[in-house]
Amino acid sequence: MTGTPAGRTDVAGAGRPGAAARLFAVLRSPWVRWGFLVLALALAVYAVVSVRDELADAATALSAGRLGAAALLAVLFVGCTLLSWRAVLADLGSPLGLRTAVAVFGISQLGKYVPGGVWNVVAAAEVGADHDVPRRRTVTATAVATGVGLVSGAVVGVVALPFLAVETLQGWSWVLWLLPAVVVLLLPPVLNRLLDAALRLARRLPLEHPLSWRGLGAAAGWAVAGWLLAGGQVWLLATGLGMASDVRTAALAVGGYALAWMVGFLVVVVPAGAGARELVLLAVLAGALPHAEVLLVVLVSRVLVTLADLLFAGLGALGRRPAGVRFAPLAPRAWLRWDVVRRLLPATRSTVLEIGCGQGGFGMRIAVRHDYTAVELDADSWRVARERVAAVDPDARALHGNLTVLPPEERFDVVCAFEVSEHVEDDAAALVEWAARVRPGGMLLLSTPADPDRFGPWDEMAGHYRRYDPDDLRELLSAAGLADVVVRRYDAPLGYLLEAVRDRLARRQPVRVVAEAPAGAAGPAGAAASDPGLAARTADSGRRLQPRARLTGIATAVGTWPFRLLQRALPHAGTGLVAVGTRPPDPEHRSDP
Repeated sequence: MTGTPAGRTDVAGAGRPGAAARLFAVLRSPWVRWGFLVLALALAVYAVVSVRDELADAATALSAGRLGAAALLAVLFVGCTLLSWRAVLADLGSPLGLRTAVAVFGISQLGKYVPGGVWNVVAAAEVGADHDVPRRRTVTATAVATGVGLVSGAVVGVVALPFLAVETLQGWSWVLWLLPAVVVLLLPPVLNRLLDAALRLARRLPLEHPLSWRGLGAAAGWAVAGWLLAGGQVWLLATGLGMASDVRTAALAVGGYALAWMVGFLVVVVPAGAGARELVLLAVLAGALPHAEVLLVVLVSRVLVTLADLLFAGLGALGRRPAGVRFAPLAPRAWLRWDVVRRLLPATRSTVLEIGCGQGGFGMRIAVRHDYTAVELDADSWRVARERVAAVDPDARALHGNLTVLPPEERFDVVCAFEVSEHVEDDAAALVEWAARVRPGGMLLLSTPADPDRFGPWDEMAGHYRRYDPDDLRELLSAAGLADVVVRRYDAPLGYLLEAVRDRLARRQPVRVVAEAPAGAAGPAGAAASDPGLAARTADSGRRLQPRARLTGIATAVGTWPFRLLQRALPHAGTGLVAVGTRPPDPEHRSDP
Protein backbone atom coordinates (compact mmCIF):
# COMPACT_ATOMS: atom_id res chain seq x y z
CA MET A 1 0.00 0.00 0.00
CA THR A 2 1.25 3.45 -0.82
CA GLY A 3 -0.26 6.87 -0.72
CA THR A 4 -3.35 7.46 1.33
CA PRO A 5 -3.95 4.83 3.99
CA ALA A 6 -6.57 2.30 3.09
CA GLY A 7 -9.97 3.52 4.08
CA ARG A 8 -9.14 7.21 4.43
CA THR A 9 -10.60 7.84 1.00
CA ASP A 10 -13.19 5.43 -0.32
CA VAL A 11 -12.76 4.64 -3.99
CA ALA A 12 -16.42 5.33 -4.37
CA GLY A 13 -15.73 8.89 -3.35
CA ALA A 14 -13.50 9.67 -6.32
CA GLY A 15 -14.75 12.84 -7.85
CA ARG A 16 -17.40 13.23 -5.17
CA PRO A 17 -18.67 16.80 -5.09
CA GLY A 18 -18.17 18.86 -1.94
CA ALA A 19 -21.80 18.73 -0.80
CA ALA A 20 -21.88 14.94 -1.14
CA ALA A 21 -18.59 14.65 0.72
CA ARG A 22 -20.02 16.64 3.59
CA LEU A 23 -23.10 14.42 3.59
CA PHE A 24 -20.98 11.26 3.79
CA ALA A 25 -18.93 12.83 6.59
CA VAL A 26 -22.14 13.46 8.51
CA LEU A 27 -23.31 9.87 7.94
CA ARG A 28 -20.00 8.58 9.30
CA SER A 29 -20.35 10.68 12.46
CA PRO A 30 -20.70 8.48 15.57
CA TRP A 31 -23.49 10.77 16.76
CA VAL A 32 -25.45 10.14 13.58
CA ARG A 33 -24.76 6.40 13.65
CA TRP A 34 -25.82 6.00 17.25
CA GLY A 35 -28.79 8.30 16.79
CA PHE A 36 -29.93 6.31 13.78
CA LEU A 37 -29.50 3.01 15.63
CA VAL A 38 -31.48 4.23 18.64
CA LEU A 39 -34.27 5.60 16.42
CA ALA A 40 -34.50 2.44 14.31
CA LEU A 41 -34.42 0.19 17.36
CA ALA A 42 -37.10 2.27 19.07
CA LEU A 43 -39.38 2.11 16.01
CA ALA A 44 -38.88 -1.65 15.68
CA VAL A 45 -39.68 -2.18 19.35
CA TYR A 46 -42.69 0.12 19.05
CA ALA A 47 -43.95 -2.01 16.15
CA VAL A 48 -44.12 -4.91 18.60
CA VAL A 49 -45.36 -3.08 21.69
CA SER A 50 -48.12 -1.24 19.83
CA VAL A 51 -49.96 -4.52 19.16
CA ARG A 52 -49.44 -6.10 22.57
CA ASP A 53 -53.17 -6.64 23.09
CA GLU A 54 -53.47 -8.54 19.82
CA LEU A 55 -50.42 -10.58 20.75
CA ALA A 56 -52.09 -11.51 24.00
CA ASP A 57 -55.13 -12.71 22.03
CA ALA A 58 -52.86 -14.75 19.77
CA ALA A 59 -51.13 -16.32 22.75
CA THR A 60 -54.54 -17.43 23.96
CA ALA A 61 -55.77 -18.73 20.59
CA LEU A 62 -52.55 -20.38 19.38
CA SER A 63 -50.55 -23.10 21.08
CA ALA A 64 -47.03 -22.39 22.29
CA GLY A 65 -45.67 -25.01 19.89
CA ARG A 66 -47.32 -23.41 16.88
CA LEU A 67 -46.09 -19.94 17.85
CA GLY A 68 -42.59 -21.29 18.40
CA ALA A 69 -42.58 -23.00 14.99
CA ALA A 70 -43.85 -19.81 13.33
CA ALA A 71 -41.10 -17.82 15.06
CA LEU A 72 -38.49 -20.28 13.79
CA LEU A 73 -39.82 -19.95 10.23
CA ALA A 74 -39.59 -16.15 10.55
CA VAL A 75 -35.94 -16.43 11.57
CA LEU A 76 -35.21 -18.79 8.65
CA PHE A 77 -36.98 -16.40 6.27
CA VAL A 78 -34.77 -13.48 7.33
CA GLY A 79 -31.76 -15.81 7.14
CA CYS A 80 -32.57 -16.71 3.53
CA THR A 81 -32.88 -13.01 2.70
CA LEU A 82 -29.42 -12.49 4.21
CA LEU A 83 -27.95 -15.35 2.15
CA SER A 84 -29.49 -13.99 -1.04
CA TRP A 85 -27.90 -10.58 -0.39
CA ARG A 86 -24.60 -12.23 0.50
CA ALA A 87 -24.60 -14.19 -2.77
CA VAL A 88 -24.98 -10.96 -4.77
CA LEU A 89 -22.24 -9.24 -2.79
CA ALA A 90 -19.88 -12.17 -3.35
CA ASP A 91 -20.68 -12.08 -7.08
CA LEU A 92 -19.69 -8.41 -7.11
CA GLY A 93 -16.30 -9.23 -5.62
CA SER A 94 -16.74 -8.96 -1.84
CA PRO A 95 -17.29 -12.45 -0.41
CA LEU A 96 -18.05 -12.22 3.30
CA GLY A 97 -17.83 -14.89 5.94
CA LEU A 98 -21.13 -15.71 7.58
CA ARG A 99 -20.24 -13.91 10.80
CA THR A 100 -19.29 -10.71 8.97
CA ALA A 101 -22.34 -10.93 6.70
CA VAL A 102 -24.61 -11.15 9.74
CA ALA A 103 -22.84 -8.13 11.25
CA VAL A 104 -23.45 -6.00 8.16
CA PHE A 105 -26.88 -7.26 7.15
CA GLY A 106 -28.28 -7.72 10.66
CA ILE A 107 -27.62 -4.18 11.86
CA SER A 108 -28.74 -2.64 8.57
CA GLN A 109 -32.12 -4.40 8.79
CA LEU A 110 -33.15 -2.01 11.54
CA GLY A 111 -33.14 0.72 8.89
CA LYS A 112 -36.34 -0.76 7.44
CA TYR A 113 -38.26 0.60 10.39
CA VAL A 114 -37.28 4.22 9.72
CA PRO A 115 -39.65 5.97 7.27
CA GLY A 116 -38.18 6.64 3.84
CA GLY A 117 -37.37 3.19 2.46
CA VAL A 118 -33.62 3.85 2.00
CA TRP A 119 -32.16 3.75 5.48
CA ASN A 120 -31.40 0.05 5.48
CA VAL A 121 -29.32 0.65 2.33
CA VAL A 122 -27.47 3.55 3.94
CA ALA A 123 -26.86 1.52 7.10
CA ALA A 124 -25.57 -1.47 5.11
CA ALA A 125 -23.15 0.78 3.21
CA GLU A 126 -21.76 2.32 6.39
CA VAL A 127 -21.43 -0.93 8.34
CA GLY A 128 -20.05 -2.66 5.25
CA ALA A 129 -17.34 -0.01 4.96
CA ASP A 130 -16.24 -0.95 8.47
CA HIS A 131 -15.59 -4.45 7.07
CA ASP A 132 -13.63 -3.33 3.99
CA VAL A 133 -16.57 -3.47 1.56
CA PRO A 134 -16.72 -0.37 -0.69
CA ARG A 135 -19.91 1.57 -0.11
CA ARG A 136 -20.89 1.60 -3.76
CA ARG A 137 -20.58 -2.20 -3.86
CA THR A 138 -22.79 -2.62 -0.80
CA VAL A 139 -25.39 -0.24 -2.23
CA THR A 140 -25.33 -2.07 -5.55
CA ALA A 141 -25.62 -5.47 -3.87
CA THR A 142 -28.54 -4.31 -1.74
CA ALA A 143 -30.35 -2.87 -4.74
CA VAL A 144 -29.79 -5.99 -6.85
CA ALA A 145 -30.78 -8.33 -4.01
CA THR A 146 -33.95 -6.31 -3.52
CA GLY A 147 -34.71 -6.62 -7.22
CA VAL A 148 -34.10 -10.36 -7.10
CA GLY A 149 -36.44 -10.59 -4.14
CA LEU A 150 -39.05 -8.56 -5.99
CA VAL A 151 -38.98 -10.79 -9.08
CA SER A 152 -38.77 -14.06 -7.16
CA GLY A 153 -41.64 -12.89 -4.97
CA ALA A 154 -43.72 -12.14 -8.05
CA VAL A 155 -42.93 -15.56 -9.49
CA VAL A 156 -43.91 -17.25 -6.24
CA GLY A 157 -47.02 -15.09 -6.12
CA VAL A 158 -48.10 -16.40 -9.51
CA VAL A 159 -48.46 -19.80 -7.83
CA ALA A 160 -51.47 -18.40 -6.00
CA LEU A 161 -53.25 -17.18 -9.13
CA PRO A 162 -55.05 -20.48 -9.89
CA PHE A 163 -56.54 -20.29 -6.40
CA LEU A 164 -57.16 -16.55 -6.32
CA ALA A 165 -59.26 -14.18 -8.37
CA VAL A 166 -57.13 -11.23 -9.45
CA GLU A 167 -60.02 -8.96 -8.48
CA THR A 168 -59.35 -9.93 -4.88
CA LEU A 169 -56.21 -7.76 -5.00
CA GLN A 170 -58.43 -4.78 -5.75
CA GLY A 171 -56.27 -1.73 -6.43
CA TRP A 172 -53.00 -3.64 -6.15
CA SER A 173 -53.45 -5.94 -9.17
CA TRP A 174 -51.39 -3.57 -11.34
CA VAL A 175 -48.26 -4.86 -9.57
CA LEU A 176 -48.46 -8.12 -11.55
CA TRP A 177 -48.13 -6.20 -14.81
CA LEU A 178 -44.66 -5.02 -13.77
CA LEU A 179 -43.31 -8.57 -13.53
CA PRO A 180 -42.17 -9.08 -17.18
CA ALA A 181 -40.36 -5.74 -17.27
CA VAL A 182 -38.55 -6.36 -13.98
CA VAL A 183 -37.52 -9.86 -15.07
CA VAL A 184 -35.89 -8.44 -18.20
CA LEU A 185 -34.08 -5.77 -16.19
CA LEU A 186 -32.56 -8.41 -13.91
CA LEU A 187 -30.98 -10.45 -16.71
CA PRO A 188 -27.18 -10.15 -16.19
CA PRO A 189 -26.35 -8.63 -19.62
CA VAL A 190 -29.04 -5.97 -19.17
CA LEU A 191 -28.46 -5.36 -15.48
CA ASN A 192 -24.67 -4.93 -15.86
CA ARG A 193 -25.17 -2.27 -18.53
CA LEU A 194 -27.72 -0.44 -16.39
CA LEU A 195 -25.41 -0.49 -13.37
CA ASP A 196 -22.46 0.80 -15.38
CA ALA A 197 -24.60 3.61 -16.80
CA ALA A 198 -25.85 4.54 -13.33
CA LEU A 199 -22.31 4.60 -11.92
CA ARG A 200 -21.08 6.78 -14.78
CA LEU A 201 -23.96 9.16 -14.21
CA ALA A 202 -23.04 9.33 -10.52
CA ARG A 203 -19.35 9.87 -11.44
CA ARG A 204 -18.29 6.60 -9.84
CA LEU A 205 -15.86 3.99 -11.09
CA PRO A 206 -17.43 0.99 -12.86
CA LEU A 207 -17.92 -2.34 -11.10
CA GLU A 208 -14.77 -4.45 -10.95
CA HIS A 209 -16.80 -7.67 -11.15
CA PRO A 210 -19.92 -7.77 -13.32
CA LEU A 211 -22.84 -9.86 -12.15
CA SER A 212 -22.98 -13.43 -13.42
CA TRP A 213 -25.77 -15.88 -14.12
CA ARG A 214 -24.41 -18.11 -11.37
CA GLY A 215 -24.38 -15.36 -8.75
CA LEU A 216 -27.87 -14.15 -9.58
CA GLY A 217 -29.12 -17.73 -9.71
CA ALA A 218 -27.83 -18.39 -6.20
CA ALA A 219 -29.44 -15.20 -4.95
CA ALA A 220 -32.75 -16.11 -6.59
CA GLY A 221 -32.64 -19.60 -5.09
CA TRP A 222 -32.23 -18.26 -1.56
CA ALA A 223 -34.95 -15.66 -2.18
CA VAL A 224 -37.46 -18.28 -3.35
CA ALA A 225 -36.63 -20.41 -0.30
CA GLY A 226 -37.31 -17.38 1.85
CA TRP A 227 -40.76 -16.81 0.32
CA LEU A 228 -41.68 -20.43 0.88
CA LEU A 229 -40.67 -20.19 4.54
CA ALA A 230 -42.46 -16.88 5.08
CA GLY A 231 -45.62 -18.19 3.44
CA GLY A 232 -45.34 -21.36 5.49
CA GLN A 233 -45.28 -19.23 8.62
CA VAL A 234 -48.49 -17.44 7.60
CA TRP A 235 -50.13 -20.77 6.74
CA LEU A 236 -49.10 -22.25 10.10
CA LEU A 237 -50.66 -19.36 12.00
CA ALA A 238 -53.82 -19.27 9.87
CA THR A 239 -54.50 -22.99 10.17
CA GLY A 240 -54.10 -22.66 13.91
CA LEU A 241 -56.98 -20.19 13.88
CA GLY A 242 -59.32 -22.36 11.83
CA MET A 243 -58.23 -22.15 8.18
CA ALA A 244 -58.35 -25.46 6.29
CA SER A 245 -55.08 -27.34 5.98
CA ASP A 246 -54.81 -28.15 2.27
CA VAL A 247 -52.79 -27.34 -0.84
CA ARG A 248 -55.04 -24.47 -1.82
CA THR A 249 -54.64 -22.61 1.46
CA ALA A 250 -50.89 -23.27 1.47
CA ALA A 251 -50.62 -21.73 -2.00
CA LEU A 252 -52.71 -18.78 -0.87
CA ALA A 253 -50.46 -18.17 2.12
CA VAL A 254 -47.18 -18.50 0.20
CA GLY A 255 -48.26 -16.56 -2.88
CA GLY A 256 -50.19 -14.00 -0.88
CA TYR A 257 -47.24 -13.18 1.37
CA ALA A 258 -44.90 -12.75 -1.60
CA LEU A 259 -47.34 -10.45 -3.40
CA ALA A 260 -47.91 -8.48 -0.19
CA TRP A 261 -44.16 -7.95 0.20
CA MET A 262 -43.96 -6.61 -3.37
CA VAL A 263 -46.63 -4.06 -2.61
CA GLY A 264 -45.01 -3.11 0.68
CA PHE A 265 -41.70 -2.55 -1.08
CA LEU A 266 -43.26 -0.14 -3.56
CA VAL A 267 -44.86 1.88 -0.76
CA VAL A 268 -41.52 3.29 0.41
CA VAL A 269 -42.80 6.12 2.59
CA VAL A 270 -44.20 3.81 5.25
CA PRO A 271 -41.68 2.04 7.56
CA ALA A 272 -41.03 -1.49 6.29
CA GLY A 273 -44.17 -1.33 4.14
CA ALA A 274 -46.45 -1.23 7.18
CA GLY A 275 -50.13 -1.09 6.28
CA ALA A 276 -49.88 -1.89 2.57
CA ARG A 277 -48.69 -5.45 3.11
CA GLU A 278 -51.38 -6.06 5.69
CA LEU A 279 -54.09 -4.87 3.29
CA VAL A 280 -52.95 -7.28 0.56
CA LEU A 281 -52.75 -10.23 2.94
CA LEU A 282 -56.20 -9.41 4.26
CA ALA A 283 -57.51 -9.40 0.71
CA VAL A 284 -55.83 -12.71 -0.20
CA LEU A 285 -56.94 -14.64 2.89
CA ALA A 286 -60.36 -13.06 3.27
CA GLY A 287 -62.18 -15.98 1.67
CA ALA A 288 -60.42 -18.63 3.73
CA LEU A 289 -60.69 -17.15 7.23
CA PRO A 290 -62.93 -14.66 9.06
CA HIS A 291 -61.74 -11.06 8.98
CA ALA A 292 -60.80 -10.85 12.69
CA GLU A 293 -58.68 -14.00 12.52
CA VAL A 294 -56.98 -12.85 9.29
CA LEU A 295 -56.07 -9.55 10.96
CA LEU A 296 -54.62 -11.46 13.90
CA VAL A 297 -52.53 -13.67 11.56
CA VAL A 298 -51.23 -10.62 9.73
CA LEU A 299 -50.22 -8.83 12.93
CA VAL A 300 -48.60 -11.87 14.55
CA SER A 301 -46.68 -12.66 11.36
CA ARG A 302 -45.39 -9.12 11.18
CA VAL A 303 -44.32 -9.11 14.83
CA LEU A 304 -42.47 -12.41 14.45
CA VAL A 305 -40.55 -11.08 11.44
CA THR A 306 -39.75 -7.91 13.38
CA LEU A 307 -38.45 -10.01 16.27
CA ALA A 308 -36.35 -11.99 13.79
CA ASP A 309 -34.91 -8.71 12.47
CA LEU A 310 -34.07 -7.67 16.04
CA LEU A 311 -32.42 -11.05 16.62
CA PHE A 312 -30.21 -10.66 13.56
CA ALA A 313 -29.40 -7.07 14.57
CA GLY A 314 -28.28 -8.34 17.97
CA LEU A 315 -26.22 -11.10 16.39
CA GLY A 316 -24.76 -8.51 14.03
CA ALA A 317 -23.71 -6.31 16.93
CA LEU A 318 -22.05 -9.28 18.62
CA GLY A 319 -20.46 -10.26 15.30
CA ARG A 320 -18.48 -7.02 15.21
CA ARG A 321 -16.24 -8.56 17.88
CA PRO A 322 -14.11 -11.66 17.17
CA ALA A 323 -15.63 -14.89 18.42
CA GLY A 324 -14.43 -15.91 21.84
CA VAL A 325 -12.46 -12.68 22.41
CA ARG A 326 -13.02 -10.56 25.50
CA PHE A 327 -11.37 -7.17 25.21
CA ALA A 328 -9.08 -6.19 28.04
CA PRO A 329 -10.67 -3.59 30.34
CA LEU A 330 -9.50 0.00 30.07
CA ALA A 331 -8.89 2.56 32.79
CA PRO A 332 -11.31 5.53 32.82
CA ARG A 333 -8.96 7.97 31.10
CA ALA A 334 -7.96 5.33 28.55
CA TRP A 335 -11.65 4.98 27.62
CA LEU A 336 -11.82 8.73 27.02
CA ARG A 337 -8.67 8.59 24.90
CA TRP A 338 -9.85 5.56 22.92
CA ASP A 339 -13.09 7.32 22.03
CA VAL A 340 -11.05 10.00 20.22
CA VAL A 341 -8.40 7.68 18.77
CA ARG A 342 -10.74 5.10 17.24
CA ARG A 343 -12.52 7.78 15.21
CA LEU A 344 -9.22 8.94 13.72
CA LEU A 345 -8.09 5.49 12.59
CA PRO A 346 -8.76 4.52 8.95
CA ALA A 347 -12.24 3.25 8.16
CA THR A 348 -10.93 0.22 6.25
CA ARG A 349 -8.11 -2.23 6.88
CA SER A 350 -4.64 -0.66 7.05
CA THR A 351 -1.20 -1.48 8.39
CA VAL A 352 -0.78 0.01 11.87
CA LEU A 353 2.31 0.22 14.08
CA GLU A 354 1.89 1.07 17.77
CA ILE A 355 5.03 2.27 19.55
CA GLY A 356 4.99 1.51 23.26
CA CYS A 357 1.83 -0.61 23.31
CA GLY A 358 1.89 -1.24 27.06
CA GLN A 359 -0.28 -4.23 27.95
CA GLY A 360 -2.15 -4.15 24.64
CA GLY A 361 -5.49 -2.66 25.70
CA PHE A 362 -5.63 -0.45 22.63
CA GLY A 363 -3.73 -3.00 20.56
CA MET A 364 -6.49 -5.61 20.88
CA ARG A 365 -9.06 -3.14 19.64
CA ILE A 366 -6.90 -1.97 16.73
CA ALA A 367 -6.01 -5.53 15.68
CA VAL A 368 -9.69 -6.34 15.19
CA ARG A 369 -9.82 -4.16 12.07
CA HIS A 370 -6.22 -3.60 11.01
CA ASP A 371 -2.95 -5.41 10.29
CA TYR A 372 -1.34 -4.66 13.62
CA THR A 373 2.29 -4.49 14.74
CA ALA A 374 3.54 -3.22 18.11
CA VAL A 375 6.83 -2.72 19.92
CA GLU A 376 7.13 -2.55 23.72
CA LEU A 377 10.25 -2.22 25.86
CA ASP A 378 8.94 -3.42 29.21
CA ALA A 379 9.17 -7.22 29.26
CA ASP A 380 6.24 -7.76 31.65
CA SER A 381 3.88 -5.51 29.69
CA TRP A 382 5.07 -7.00 26.40
CA ARG A 383 4.21 -10.55 27.49
CA VAL A 384 0.67 -9.50 28.38
CA ALA A 385 0.26 -7.54 25.14
CA ARG A 386 1.54 -10.42 23.03
CA GLU A 387 -1.10 -12.80 24.41
CA ARG A 388 -3.88 -10.26 24.09
CA VAL A 389 -3.33 -9.26 20.47
CA ALA A 390 -2.73 -12.87 19.45
CA ALA A 391 -6.17 -13.73 20.85
CA VAL A 392 -7.68 -11.22 18.44
CA ASP A 393 -5.53 -11.91 15.38
CA PRO A 394 -2.88 -14.67 15.29
CA ASP A 395 -1.08 -12.72 12.56
CA ALA A 396 -0.76 -9.59 14.70
CA ARG A 397 2.79 -8.88 15.91
CA ALA A 398 3.77 -7.66 19.38
CA LEU A 399 7.57 -7.42 19.53
CA HIS A 400 9.85 -6.89 22.54
CA GLY A 401 12.16 -3.95 22.02
CA ASN A 402 12.21 -0.63 20.21
CA LEU A 403 11.97 0.23 16.52
CA THR A 404 15.29 -1.46 15.80
CA VAL A 405 13.57 -4.88 16.04
CA LEU A 406 11.69 -4.06 12.82
CA PRO A 407 13.24 -4.29 9.36
CA PRO A 408 14.65 -0.83 8.58
CA GLU A 409 12.69 -0.56 5.32
CA GLU A 410 9.27 -1.44 6.82
CA ARG A 411 6.68 1.34 6.62
CA PHE A 412 3.09 1.57 7.84
CA ASP A 413 -0.11 3.36 6.88
CA VAL A 414 -0.52 4.53 10.49
CA VAL A 415 2.05 4.87 13.26
CA CYS A 416 0.63 5.35 16.78
CA ALA A 417 2.24 6.32 20.07
CA PHE A 418 -0.14 6.83 22.97
CA GLU A 419 1.28 8.46 26.13
CA VAL A 420 4.85 7.77 24.99
CA SER A 421 6.61 10.94 23.82
CA GLU A 422 6.52 12.50 27.30
CA HIS A 423 8.73 9.58 28.47
CA VAL A 424 11.42 10.23 25.83
CA GLU A 425 14.25 12.64 26.69
CA ASP A 426 14.93 13.69 23.08
CA ASP A 427 11.34 13.81 21.88
CA ALA A 428 12.13 15.80 18.74
CA ALA A 429 14.50 13.08 17.48
CA ALA A 430 11.97 10.40 18.41
CA LEU A 431 9.22 12.11 16.42
CA VAL A 432 11.48 12.27 13.37
CA GLU A 433 12.20 8.55 13.70
CA TRP A 434 8.51 7.72 14.15
CA ALA A 435 7.51 9.84 11.15
CA ALA A 436 10.09 8.01 9.04
CA ARG A 437 8.15 4.79 9.66
CA VAL A 438 5.01 6.28 8.08
CA ARG A 439 4.36 5.56 4.42
CA PRO A 440 4.01 8.59 2.15
CA GLY A 441 0.42 9.73 2.52
CA GLY A 442 0.05 7.88 5.84
CA MET A 443 -0.37 9.42 9.26
CA LEU A 444 1.25 9.64 12.68
CA LEU A 445 -1.24 9.55 15.54
CA LEU A 446 -0.23 10.18 19.14
CA SER A 447 -1.52 11.29 22.53
CA THR A 448 0.24 13.13 25.35
CA PRO A 449 -0.54 14.94 28.62
CA ALA A 450 -1.38 18.62 28.11
CA ASP A 451 -0.10 21.86 29.66
CA PRO A 452 3.38 22.13 31.23
CA ASP A 453 1.96 24.08 34.18
CA ARG A 454 -0.09 20.99 35.16
CA PHE A 455 3.06 18.89 35.68
CA GLY A 456 2.47 17.24 39.06
CA PRO A 457 3.20 14.30 41.35
CA TRP A 458 1.67 11.74 38.99
CA ASP A 459 3.84 12.92 36.07
CA GLU A 460 6.91 12.52 38.26
CA MET A 461 5.87 9.07 39.42
CA ALA A 462 5.08 7.96 35.86
CA GLY A 463 8.52 9.00 34.58
CA HIS A 464 7.45 11.97 32.46
CA TYR A 465 10.01 14.46 31.20
CA ARG A 466 7.36 16.98 30.27
CA ARG A 467 3.80 17.86 29.34
CA TYR A 468 2.96 19.64 26.09
CA ASP A 469 1.47 22.92 25.06
CA PRO A 470 -0.73 22.32 21.95
CA ASP A 471 1.14 24.86 19.83
CA ASP A 472 4.53 23.44 20.84
CA LEU A 473 3.41 19.92 19.94
CA ARG A 474 2.11 21.15 16.59
CA GLU A 475 5.50 22.74 15.86
CA LEU A 476 7.36 19.57 16.84
CA LEU A 477 5.27 17.45 14.48
CA SER A 478 5.71 19.93 11.66
CA ALA A 479 9.47 19.96 12.28
CA ALA A 480 9.41 16.16 12.01
CA GLY A 481 8.23 16.54 8.42
CA LEU A 482 4.50 16.06 8.90
CA ALA A 483 1.80 18.13 7.19
CA ASP A 484 -1.83 18.95 8.00
CA VAL A 485 -1.13 18.63 11.71
CA VAL A 486 -4.20 18.79 13.93
CA VAL A 487 -3.99 18.89 17.74
CA ARG A 488 -7.07 18.66 19.95
CA ARG A 489 -7.72 18.25 23.63
CA TYR A 490 -9.76 15.48 25.20
CA ASP A 491 -11.16 14.08 28.47
CA ALA A 492 -13.04 17.18 29.74
CA PRO A 493 -14.69 17.40 32.18
CA LEU A 494 -13.99 14.00 33.79
CA GLY A 495 -10.25 14.17 33.10
CA TYR A 496 -9.74 17.02 35.53
CA LEU A 497 -11.18 14.93 38.35
CA LEU A 498 -9.19 11.86 37.35
CA GLU A 499 -5.96 13.85 37.30
CA ALA A 500 -6.64 15.30 40.75
CA VAL A 501 -7.20 11.78 42.11
CA ARG A 502 -4.01 10.47 40.47
CA ASP A 503 -1.94 13.33 41.87
CA ARG A 504 -3.37 12.73 45.34
CA LEU A 505 -2.46 9.04 45.12
CA ALA A 506 1.04 9.88 43.88
CA ARG A 507 1.66 12.20 46.85
CA ARG A 508 1.03 9.25 49.15
CA GLN A 509 3.58 7.09 47.32
CA PRO A 510 7.04 8.67 47.33
CA VAL A 511 8.93 8.27 44.05
CA ARG A 512 11.32 5.36 44.20
CA VAL A 513 14.90 6.09 43.22
CA VAL A 514 16.20 3.21 41.13
CA ALA A 515 19.93 2.84 40.81
CA GLU A 516 19.83 0.85 37.60
CA ALA A 517 17.30 0.83 34.80
CA PRO A 518 15.84 -2.45 33.54
CA ALA A 519 17.63 -4.06 30.64
CA GLY A 520 16.70 -2.39 27.40
CA ALA A 521 15.04 0.58 29.09
CA ALA A 522 15.39 3.28 26.52
CA GLY A 523 13.21 5.69 24.71
CA PRO A 524 10.67 3.89 22.54
CA ALA A 525 12.41 5.15 19.44
CA GLY A 526 15.73 3.88 20.65
CA ALA A 527 16.94 7.03 22.40
CA ALA A 528 18.75 6.15 25.59
CA ALA A 529 17.31 7.47 28.82
CA SER A 530 19.98 9.36 30.74
CA ASP A 531 18.07 9.02 34.04
CA PRO A 532 17.74 5.34 35.05
CA GLY A 533 15.11 6.25 37.64
CA LEU A 534 12.89 7.81 34.98
CA ALA A 535 13.36 4.77 32.75
CA ALA A 536 12.29 2.44 35.52
CA ARG A 537 9.24 4.55 36.38
CA THR A 538 8.35 4.64 32.69
CA ALA A 539 8.44 0.84 32.56
CA ASP A 540 6.18 0.68 35.61
CA SER A 541 3.72 3.38 34.47
CA GLY A 542 1.92 1.18 31.97
CA ARG A 543 0.91 -1.25 34.71
CA ARG A 544 -0.40 1.26 37.26
CA LEU A 545 -4.13 1.60 37.98
CA GLN A 546 -5.08 -0.95 35.32
CA PRO A 547 -8.47 -2.61 35.99
CA ARG A 548 -8.19 -6.38 36.23
CA ALA A 549 -11.53 -7.70 37.43
CA ARG A 550 -14.13 -8.13 34.71
CA LEU A 551 -16.86 -6.41 36.74
CA THR A 552 -14.58 -3.43 37.35
CA GLY A 553 -13.93 -3.20 33.62
CA ILE A 554 -17.64 -3.33 32.81
CA ALA A 555 -18.45 -0.69 35.44
CA THR A 556 -15.70 1.56 34.06
CA ALA A 557 -16.92 1.18 30.49
CA VAL A 558 -20.51 1.95 31.45
CA GLY A 559 -19.62 4.76 33.84
CA THR A 560 -17.42 6.61 31.35
CA TRP A 561 -19.83 6.28 28.41
CA PRO A 562 -21.70 9.58 28.96
CA PHE A 563 -18.40 11.40 29.47
CA ARG A 564 -17.06 9.96 26.21
CA LEU A 565 -19.98 11.56 24.43
CA LEU A 566 -19.71 14.81 26.38
CA GLN A 567 -16.02 15.33 25.60
CA ARG A 568 -16.78 15.37 21.87
CA ALA A 569 -18.52 18.71 22.40
CA LEU A 570 -15.45 20.07 24.23
CA PRO A 571 -12.48 19.68 21.83
CA HIS A 572 -10.70 22.69 23.33
CA ALA A 573 -10.81 21.50 26.95
CA GLY A 574 -9.15 18.66 28.81
CA THR A 575 -5.92 17.46 30.39
CA GLY A 576 -4.75 15.44 27.38
CA LEU A 577 -3.86 16.03 23.74
CA VAL A 578 -4.41 13.89 20.65
CA ALA A 579 -2.43 14.89 17.57
CA VAL A 580 -2.42 13.63 14.01
CA GLY A 581 -0.21 14.57 11.09
CA THR A 582 0.23 13.30 7.53
CA ARG A 583 3.51 12.40 5.87
CA PRO A 584 3.62 14.20 2.50
CA PRO A 585 4.23 12.13 -0.62
CA ASP A 586 7.89 11.72 -1.52
CA PRO A 587 8.99 14.01 -4.36
CA GLU A 588 9.59 11.07 -6.70
CA HIS A 589 5.99 9.87 -6.13
CA ARG A 590 4.36 13.20 -6.92
CA SER A 591 2.70 13.37 -10.28
CA ASP A 592 3.99 15.91 -12.79
CA PRO A 593 1.92 19.08 -13.18
